[in-house]
Amino acid sequence: MDQLTLDVTDVPEILPDDEVVFIGSSGKYRLTAENMAEKTGTITNEILSRLGSRLHRAVI
Repeated sequence: MDQLTLDVTDVPEILPDDEVVFIGSSGKYRLTAENMAEKTGTITNEILSRLGSRLHRAVI
């Protein structure tokens, strides 16, 4: 129930154990909950409310 799968098929430079940023920024790239909601045809609250309380959160 607490699983997430990200399809990285079209990212040839990715390697095992690479860090993946689900929501946030990495270098010049930034992905927000708003971007995700727009691409999936929903609202920001639905994206954020589906992130369970057992999810590890790291603020850097």
